[in-house]
Amino acid sequence: MRSEDPHGLGYKRVDDDRNVPFLVATMDATSRWDAIRELRGWERGRLDLSAGERLLDVGCGLGDAALALAADLGATGEVVGIDASEAMLVAARERAGTAACPVRFSVGDAMALVEPDGSFDAVRSERTLQWLADPEAAVVEMVRVLRPGGRVTLIDTDWSTLGIDVDDREVAALVREAVRSERDRPSHVGRRLGAMVREAGLDHVAETAATHVWTRWDPDDVPAPDGCFSMRSLADDLVEAGQLDPAGADRFVATIHGAARQGRFSMTLTMFAVSASVPTTSTGGTT
Repeated sequence: MRSEDPHGLGYKRVDDDRNVPFLVATMDATSRWDAIRELRGWERGRLDLSAGERLLDVGCGLGDAALALAADLGATGEVVGIDASEAMLVAARERAGTAACPVRFSVGDAMALVEPDGSFDAVRSERTLQWLADPEAAVVEMVRVLRPGGRVTLIDTDWSTLGIDVDDREVAALVREAVRSERDRPSHVGRRLGAMVREAGLDHVAETAATHVWTRWDPDDVPAPDGCFSMRSLADDLVEAGQLDPAGADRFVATIHGAARQGRFSMTLTMFAVSASVPTTSTGGTT
C-alpha cells in the first residue's frame, strides 16, 4: 500500500517513509500487545540462553526483544541485531546503552547474512519473514550461522486470520475475502513456520500461537486501533487490490468507525511461533 496515511500498512521501506518517528512509536505499541508479550515469553523459555552465548536477531527493528534477552547472556555474551532499516537501528543503538552484554546493530539482508557459518548459539526473528521476497532463504541463512545444537525461534503473523466484527456481514465478508490470498508478500507465513524449519533440517520443533484482540477504540480520539493500521488505510488497500469499489470506500470506513463509537468494534489477528534446533551432528548448515 502506498498511502499518505501515517497509519498505513507496512514496513517494507521504512527509511523512505516521511513518518519514521511515527513508525517507531507504532512498533513500540505493537511490542506491548498481549499476544506479543505471550509469544516472547514462550520464546525466552525455548531459547534457554546461557551466560557467554551469542544471539542473532534477524530483523531486529528497535532491538527491544533482543535487548531484553541480553540479560540472559551475561557480560560475556553478545547480541547482534540486523535490520534493513538504518532508522530503526539508530533507535536500537540509543536503547542499547544499558544492555547486560556487548551489542552490535547493523544494516543487513536477512536472505544473505554476512555472519560466518556456525557462529551463533541462537537466532531469533520476529514479524520479519512476512516482508521478505524469499522467507525460506532467510531461514536457511539463519540455520547456516547456527552452531550444532543451536536454537532458532521464529514469530510471525498470519494475515489470513485477520477478522473485523462490527455487526455488519458485508464488512466482515469483505475483510475475510481480502486477506484470504497472498498478494505481493508472504503474508500467511505465520502458519508455515513449522514446515519451514523442518524443511531446513531442524529438529526438536515446537509450535504455539497467540491471538491479539482489539475491542476498545475511539476513532475520534486516535485514527487507528493501538499499534495498528487505520481503517482508511485498509480501505485504500482493498481498492488498490480491486476488492472494493472506490465509491464504497467511504461507506466501509464510516461503518467501522460508527460501530467503534458505539462500542461494537472487535478485531482479531493471530501470530504463530516456532522453536527448533540444529542437529548436533550438523556443521551449522542445512541438512
